[in-house]
Amino acid sequence: MPITMREVAQRAGVSKATVSYVLNGREASMRIPEETRDRILAAVRELGYHPNGLARSLAHKRTHTIAIVMQYPALFSGWSGFTNELMHGVTDAAIEQGFDVMLHTRNPEGRWAHREGGLVEAEVANLTDGRVDGALLLRDLEDPLTLALRQRCFPTVLMFTHAADPDQWFLDCDNIAGARMATEYLLSLGHTRIAHFAGTPFSGAGRERREGYRQAMEGAGLEVRADWVVELTHPDADFTPAAHLFEASPAERPTAVFAWSDDVAIQGMRMLRGKGLSVPRDVAMIGFDSTALCDHTDPPLTSVRQPVYDMAAQALTLLVQRINGETPDRMQIRTLPEIVVRRSCGAQPAAPSVP
Repeated sequence: MPITMREVAQRAGVSKATVSYVLNGREASMRIPEETRDRILAAVRELGYHPNGLARSLAHKRTHTIAIVMQYPALFSGWSGFTNELMHGVTDAAIEQGFDVMLHTRNPEGRWAHREGGLVEAEVANLTDGRVDGALLLRDLEDPLTLALRQRCFPTVLMFTHAADPDQWFLDCDNIAGARMATEYLLSLGHTRIAHFAGTPFSGAGRERREGYRQAMEGAGLEVRADWVVELTHPDADFTPAAHLFEASPAERPTAVFAWSDDVAIQGMRMLRGKGLSVPRDVAMIGFDSTALCDHTDPPLTSVRQPVYDMAAQALTLLVQRINGETPDRMQIRTLPEIVVRRSCGAQPAAPSVP
């Protein structure tokens, strides 16, 4: 049977309350003598006592656990430089703040899924049942779960997305500026036939990066060809429509691609190699996120850098502040990205000579 706090108190010859004060770090405020503290800690070691986490959670009405809630649970699986750095940043910050992390991947089931409100109500029920103190959300724009949790006064922070609601805390990148940087960099190399591998328009990042690409192209007096904007929401998507773009003659196909994420850009380079095209000799490629994986691709991938690790860690810190009822100086934060030039972008290929 587990050792109880009462047994520790009996071994140390003190009250159960005194043991509780010492184990919760309140011995100084309660003026407990150092000799008594040492005796209690010795009894803890001798008996092998471990605090009951569930009991402490019930007593303090806190679990010291936060949930990470993605729009699609599949984002937790497979290879992704973005997800790896996001999780690294969140978990490091959680350890520093004394919190555990729970991945919310449960599909709504049972009676909740059939009531009015359906799947959203089921997710709200799962998240607010007392197992976590708050949630980091990476959801689509205008996602109903975000609003439903806000209406429950459940602590949330959006990360790598944003909201128009002035009361919704979030931490995001200036995606429009980053996409303009990427496209303008390709333009500066002489490229004018630039395709865009786009994210879903339901995603804040996908929508804004598409808009930044459009602004840069139109700012250079170039047409945005609808057939050259190919929606590829993840690296396992069907790249067949993108591959078709490069079956045209060298004078008619794109000479450069701005991909909305590194993961999609890397898969795009594989697709191009499969068609016998070289990056960057035949096609320049630039991604977005600039995760550590970009240094290990062939060739290393030029990318727009948003500091994924730092942003994820800051989002966790914001959430802890919200859980604790604190008011930071900034509750809606946009970071400014920058381009990291590697070797996947070259100048526009020379036009083929005419015999």
